Amino acid sequence: MEEFLIEARKLAYDEIEKTGIPAKAQADFATETGKRLAKELRANVDIVEVGTLLMDCMVGQAIKENRQSEHVNMALKKTNGLLNESSLSEKEKENICHCVTEHHGVEKFYSLESEIVCNADCYKFTSAKGFSITLRYTRDMSFPDLIKLLNNKVNEKWNAISLDMVKKELDSQHKVILEMLRDLSEEK
Repeated sequence: MEEFLIEARKLAYDEIEKTGIPAKAQADFATETGKRLAKELRANVDIVEVGTLLMDCMVGQAIKENRQSEHVNMALKKTNGLLNESSLSEKEKENICHCVTEHHGVEKFYSLESEIVCNADCYKFTSAKGFSITLRYTRDMSFPDLIKLLNNKVNEKWNAISLDMVKKELDSQHKVILEMLRDLSEEK
């Protein structure tokens, strides 16, 4: 698995280098959050790390090509390319693929690892630290468009959280973020 983790990191960081999206700080924050949650929930930390690294590996390219809605399928294609060259078990490969495809949430997760990856992704918009990182590195749009995007993402990610411990941890931070966005959205 260690060799595959090296390849997954390389792919994710090479794509970030090419497009600047997501910011490396965002990817690192989601990955570290996922690893922490995996340890707390006794899940496979390596699978979660790979999932958080690869879940958005193609979002930058998708945005550049005006195909953002296709970023999950694009990431899955890249992931499968890496997996085809790996010596991981079929079970590990399948779990990693589900981590990538389910990172926006599903009714029933394939595994605890895919559920953790989804919840770790939510921290980028629903935690104070993740929101601050996102705000810091989101550029190339007008301020009103940025606030609209953030409102949408905060609501989308809050609704995707499926782990009670995550909802509990993020509840007060989420409320502060919503209040701030409400104030920023109001015409003065």
